[in-house]
Amino acid sequence: MSVESAKTYITRMRNDPDFRQQVNHNDDEAANWAFLKANGYEFTLHEFKLAQEAIYQEHGIVPEF
Repeated sequence: MSVESAKTYITRMRNDPDFRQQVNHNDDEAANWAFLKANGYEFTLHEFKLAQEAIYQEHGIVPEF
């Protein structure tokens, strides 16, 4: 599991509409995690949040809450 895997996942979600549709198609959280792992992504929710913060910093994005 890694932050790098999560960053790669986030980038793919932004740039690959077919992949994004496959991920968003299923509301079953366990099935989504299994799909991600089957596609070579392995990260925790915490690592995802760290990756998200890193991407925000890299691109100068200030998240709105």
